[in-house]
Amino acid sequence: MLATNAFVVVADGTSAHFYKNIGHDAISLEHLETVTPNSLSHAEGVAGRAPVEQSPQEHGEASFTTQLVHRLNAMALANALPAEVVIVADPSSLGQMRPLYHAELRKRITLEVPKTLVKASLQDLATALAKL
Repeated sequence: MLATNAFVVVADGTSAHFYKNIGHDAISLEHLETVTPNSLSHAEGVAGRAPVEQSPQEHGEASFTTQLVHRLNAMALANALPAEVVIVADPSSLGQMRPLYHAELRKRITLEVPKTLVKASLQDLATALAKL
């Protein structure tokens, strides 16, 4: 069961949604923010030089993922995240995110879900989380 006030990040390489669980006896998610590459500043980090074998799309997704984790790290360091954080991301993005977690963020992450759910409805997302 997801704790009340748990922070849920649902991401892929192109966008992320931030939610808060407002439910007490069941999961009920409140949408807080949608994050896109345009809404993150380049000061939050980029993926660096793209390997020759990486397409521009892959490089863009890696840059977004890096910027997203830098944002989450900053939120954790500013104590702007609750004690329970859940990360739901496609397996590729999740693999890119893990090594970038700051220790302060890492200790708040209680669950990682390697699934692509960024386009799921609130109800579908809540149902998927309830099954874990």
